[in-house]
Amino acid sequence: MQKDFYQTANIHRYSYGGTLRRSSKGRGARPLSSKDPIHLVFKVNKLVVKKGLRSPRHFALMTALMKKYSLRFFVGVEQFSIQRDHVHILLRGSRRSNIQSFLRVVAGQFAQTLTDTFTERRDGPSVWLHRPFTRVVKGYRAYQTARNYIQLNEKEALGRPYSKTRLRGMTAEQLRELWT
Repeated sequence: MQKDFYQTANIHRYSYGGTLRRSSKGRGARPLSSKDPIHLVFKVNKLVVKKGLRSPRHFALMTALMKKYSLRFFVGVEQFSIQRDHVHILLRGSRRSNIQSFLRVVAGQFAQTLTDTFTERRDGPSVWLHRPFTRVVKGYRAYQTARNYIQLNEKEALGRPYSKTRLRGMTAEQLRELWT
C-alpha cells in the first residue's frame, strides 16, 4: 500500500502545465533542468487560430520566434514539430531562468503578433488553450521515446496516416523508416 502511494505521487514529478493544472498534482513549481532535455508542448485555441499553426504565415512566425529567442536566451532547440493545433519542442537550456524566459517570450510574442496587440490589451478568448506543458526527460530511453514521438508527429503533419498504436506498435524497421 505504501509503495502504491509513492508511485502515484511521483508519476507527475517532472511534469507541469497543460491539463495537469486542473488537478492538485500540477500546481507546484515548474520542474526544469539545466542538465536534462525538456519536452515542451504549446496547445493553441482553435477558435482564435482558425487556419491552424501549419498555415504558411503561422508556421514561419513560430519557427522564426523559436530561432530568434533560442539564440537570445541560450536555449538549444534540438527538435520541434509544429502541428495544426499544437507545437512539440525538445530543448535544453543552461540555466532555469533562461528556459523560463524562452517559454514566456515565445508564447507571448506569438500571441501578440497573431492578434496584433502590442500596445493594448485584447478582450476575448486566449490564443493558448492551456499553460505550456513541460516534462523533464530523464534517462536515455525516455529521451529516445520523446525524439521518436516528436518525429512521428512531424511525419503525421506531413501526411503519414495516423495510427492508434503509434509508437508502441512500431517495429525497429518502422522506427528506422520514421527517420528517413
